[in-house]
Amino acid sequence: MDLSLVLDEEGIAHELRSAGEERWALMVDEADLARAQAALRTFERENPPPAPRVQTSRSPTPAVACGLLFFLSILAFHVWTGPESSASPWFSRGSADAAAIVRGEWWRTVTALTLHADAGHAVGNAVLGGLLLALLAHALGPGLAAILMVLAGSAGTLAAAELLRRDFISVGASTAVFGALGVLAALRQHRRRAWVPLGAGLALLAFLGTSKRADLAGHLCGFAAGVLLGGGVSLLPPLRGRLAQGALASIAAAAPMAAWLAAFR
Repeated sequence: MDLSLVLDEEGIAHELRSAGEERWALMVDEADLARAQAALRTFERENPPPAPRVQTSRSPTPAVACGLLFFLSILAFHVWTGPESSASPWFSRGSADAAAIVRGEWWRTVTALTLHADAGHAVGNAVLGGLLLALLAHALGPGLAAILMVLAGSAGTLAAAELLRRDFISVGASTAVFGALGVLAALRQHRRRAWVPLGAGLALLAFLGTSKRADLAGHLCGFAAGVLLGGGVSLLPPLRGRLAQGALASIAAAAPMAAWLAAFR
């Protein structure tokens, strides 16, 4: 149809005929053939067809592996530390004691994410955190997703201690889990469906409970930290390099180890 309009503009008489299924032919007189071909070549040179967009899809394998590694790490560390106990050095040195954090014991904002009160607490956070981290890793890459989850969890714990309460002690990865939810809600590709992570956050809040032991302030601060981090990442170009993703994943894995070394120094 575009080529027919070109010939109309040039004043070249022609006829548009069907040449089969979804095929068409322009018929011109022999005397107008050279002029018609020249006009059409000029049009096509000045209006090249757009290059086909190649849709590149990421393999889900690294994202699934990232979520599975989180799941296994949470459960393995709980088996190592055991349930919450006042006699346990792990909990006395690593729990998110708000007063101690305000005094400068920064490592608790990270170590507390690795401790869980009992098996049910650990399994719940391992399952939900693994699923959310896998979704985040599929969107951003495993390294960036892991470091954002750690940052959101530790920042949420610190903010809750500094801003909302000073006499609360909490443990668990749920602050980081809510942080992952916040990042997902803020990502550009999810903004039109931001109600999905928000709804998931409410469901997760109900699942984790609203008892006196539940760290509601930490959950809310973790989610807010995730939203801020996700919004910032959305402004940056995508991080595609495997080396960069691997470096970020190594930093995310090293952060809890460094925090625990500081706790027992």
